[in-house]
Amino acid sequence: MNKKNQEKQSTRREFLRYVGSFFASGLVISATYPILTSCEKDESLPAPPPGSNITIFLKDHPELNTFPSIKKFTFQTPVNLSIIVKRNAEKKFLVFSGLCPHQGVDLELPKSADGNLLCPRHKAEFSTLESTKGEVVANPQGVKVGVLPLYQSEFDSDRNVLIIKLS
Repeated sequence: MNKKNQEKQSTRREFLRYVGSFFASGLVISATYPILTSCEKDESLPAPPPGSNITIFLKDHPELNTFPSIKKFTFQTPVNLSIIVKRNAEKKFLVFSGLCPHQGVDLELPKSADGNLLCPRHKAEFSTLESTKGEVVANPQGVKVGVLPLYQSEFDSDRNVLIIKLS
């Protein structure tokens, strides 16, 4: 083999080593990225005190006068609490926790009242429909997430008041 062919052979080997190492590093990064960006742990959220209720006067929240409609509320007592109220019919309400059950991130409201609630951190979506209330309907990142907690509620149509039972 002459010197010119040996130089070409050497250049090809260097090129192939470079491409191989570049490809291998890409594989390592793509394999470890999900591990590095995954959640450290699931966090449990503090429960409200037993027997606690929240009263919502619907006259103060006209956006809930139509149905379907949806609104998010944040309360400081009895504990820091975020809830989402969906009105399905004249006397039918669904009350969801406003926090993702996975890590307690504030959920985003849907664009329409019958849309899904969205966890902005992991893009999990929760149903607001009566038939699948609180169920995970999309989980693109595959995180371990349970059903969205629901609260029991009573509607007093004479006073136009919604009472949410926290325990």
